Amino acid sequence: MAWRYQLLQTAQDLFERHTATRAPGATLTFSLPKVDATQTGNQVEIVRANKRIVLPMVSNTTFALVRDAEAAESDAMVVVNRYFPRGVMNHPNVQVRSPGLPDGVRRMGDLRLSCAAQMEMAKAEGLKLRALVATASLFGLGMCDTLEVTKIDVPTGSYDTVTIEDDGRRLVQSVAQANLLQLGDKKWSDNARISYTMRDQIVQ
Repeated sequence: MAWRYQLLQTAQDLFERHTATRAPGATLTFSLPKVDATQTGNQVEIVRANKRIVLPMVSNTTFALVRDAEAAESDAMVVVNRYFPRGVMNHPNVQVRSPGLPDGVRRMGDLRLSCAAQMEMAKAEGLKLRALVATASLFGLGMCDTLEVTKIDVPTGSYDTVTIEDDGRRLVQSVAQANLLQLGDKKWSDNARISYTMRDQIVQ
C-alpha cells in the first residue's frame, strides 16, 4: 500500500494551522488502516527517485510524517511494507493526541482536529470525494460536526459505554443508544474528556 506524500501533507498542514487553538501541544500521527494493533514488523518509508527515508513508528501500527521539502515538490510516495485488500480505499487514520492524558481517554478538541485533517485529506484525493464533501457542506451537513465521537480514534478493545466529562459536567451513554454524542455538539468544549468502558472497566 502507498499514498502520495503530498496527500498526507495536506492533513499535516491543516493540523499545524489549527493545533495552537484547538489542541495545544498535541502531536499528529497516522495509523495504518485495517492492521491489527499487535502486528509487529510494519515499516513505512518516503520513497522518491533513488532515495528512501524511513519514517518513525510511534507504535506497531502508527507512524509520524517527517517534513521533506524535496518530497513535497515531487511525486514521492509514502510506502508501507504491507498489502491491503484491493478495491478498498484505505487512507491512513489521522490521530491527534494531547500530552498528559490517561490511557484510554480522548480529548474532544483532539478528535475534532483529527476529523478535520482526515476530511482535508479526503477532499484532496479526487473529484468524486471532493464532490461528496462539497455537497454535504452545501446542505449544512458538516461531516465532522455530525460525526459521532465513537466513529474516530476509538480504543481497539470492545466497549459498551462512553463517558464525557467537562468542567464538572458528566454524561454517560450506552453505545446501544440511537443518538450518541456528536463532535460538533457545542455544549462540550475542546477540553472535554471522553473515556470508554466495558463492564465499568476502562478500555485502552
